[in-house]
Amino acid sequence: MASGNGEVIATYQEPVPGWIDNFYGPTGVIAGAGTGVLRTLRADPTKVANMVPVDLCVNGIISSAWDIAERFRTEILPDPEIPIYNFCTEPNNCITWGDFTHTTIKFGSMYPTMKAIWYLCYASNPNIVLHYLSIIFLHYAPAVVCDIIAVLIGRKPRLLRSYKKIHRFMDVIEYFSMREWEFKMDNMNGLWRKLSSADQKLFFFDMRQINWDYFLEQYFCGIRRYLLNDPMETVPQAVVRWNRLYWVHQATKVIVLLLLYKLVMSVWGMLS
Repeated sequence: MASGNGEVIATYQEPVPGWIDNFYGPTGVIAGAGTGVLRTLRADPTKVANMVPVDLCVNGIISSAWDIAERFRTEILPDPEIPIYNFCTEPNNCITWGDFTHTTIKFGSMYPTMKAIWYLCYASNPNIVLHYLSIIFLHYAPAVVCDIIAVLIGRKPRLLRSYKKIHRFMDVIEYFSMREWEFKMDNMNGLWRKLSSADQKLFFFDMRQINWDYFLEQYFCGIRRYLLNDPMETVPQAVVRWNRLYWVHQATKVIVLLLLYKLVMSVWGMLS
């Protein structure tokens, strides 16, 4: 019996690196951050992000089925206990949510998307108060302003409704991003040693050999290509747009700080 204990995400190698067809789990985080929509995620940066590539998971299932068949074929008295094959991140080769956030920002800057509506700037906030303050001021406040502008120019307001869906998704992933589990991989590691070198290449599933930096780069590019429908050929054009969004982002921060300063000074003058 195979047990998938990690969040199943994009492919590592097959059929092509980075292939993905849904926005579930960490995929939604990367897509939301990359488009400038997601600005905060409640996650403990020290906890392990338990993620497994889908092609390695499939290879592990196929190999475990072979292993069960071999046991019944070769053993005179097969063990009556049902073997459990846990498949998850290896303790000696894992990635934390803090690493995940940092790497997402790095590759988001290298391969920006034309679908971005704002500069990529998000953080993992384990503190629930800071997380909800970020939601109010970085999600809801801009959404309200943008939807009001949309109504004034005769367009349908959509951003506030979109954020409500995003927050429901964030509530689900928060349970996993704030916790950590430990699963033993003894059966899978033992199975890996049973395979011939040819089968190890054909049915690769060894999580100890994952290059996370390479994988997350392919993961980000796969989301850009297959989910956002933004081909890699648009990267140079997107970089130019990305630089403009950066300066708009910086200018907005300065304006907000000046307004807050003026507000504080006005209140101070009224009280003094």
